[in-house]
Amino acid sequence: MSAANGASVRSLFENAKQSPFRTCQWPFGDPQDLETFRYCGEPTLAPHSYCATHVERAYRDPDEEREAGRAAA
Repeated sequence: MSAANGASVRSLFENAKQSPFRTCQWPFGDPQDLETFRYCGEPTLAPHSYCATHVERAYRDPDEEREAGRAAA
């Protein structure tokens, strides 16, 4: 992919109000093992490309993460 194509694809995602994916793209398994590799497949939570469960895991508040780390120490 050329730099120009990469930039246009990136802007498509940045400007989109909804993900182009209708099913969750959270990966499971080793992508090199096509027998076992798969995506979650649950319906996405707009505007993300993940379902509600995986949005919670993927998008975490850094301040909350720091506080949790301090409390555990």
